[in-house]
Amino acid sequence: MGIAWQPSMETGAPLLDAQHRSLVERAAALVAAIEARGETPVVERALREFGDYSVRHFSIDEDCSLRGSCPALEWNGTARAALIKIMAGFRRDFERGGASPELAESLSCQLSDWVALYIPGPETMVRPCVTTRR
Repeated sequence: MGIAWQPSMETGAPLLDAQHRSLVERAAALVAAIEARGETPVVERALREFGDYSVRHFSIDEDCSLRGSCPALEWNGTARAALIKIMAGFRRDFERGGASPELAESLSCQLSDWVALYIPGPETMVRPCVTTRR
């Protein structure tokens, strides 16, 4: 099962959609590195790119929320916590057994479920904030 951007994930806010698309693409790259049984540095790099981008994405959301112009702060916190839990479990399993098809399938399923639940989620409510932000 692969992770890929779907038109149904769009919120209608170009900036938010671009961020979500980038997040999904980085998740897919991480899963692909594991499926290919990439060397540890390759998987680590994909994991770091996904993690770094995730942190930036949620930071932007929270900055908007904390300014009082975004109604989805609680939702973003829940999404972030769920993603952290998935990635912590992945990290533990990767450190124990390295890259494997089973690990790739597990991560792909978990991330696909996360994407289906949280993107776009109620972030369609933030469209006025995202479309007017510079």
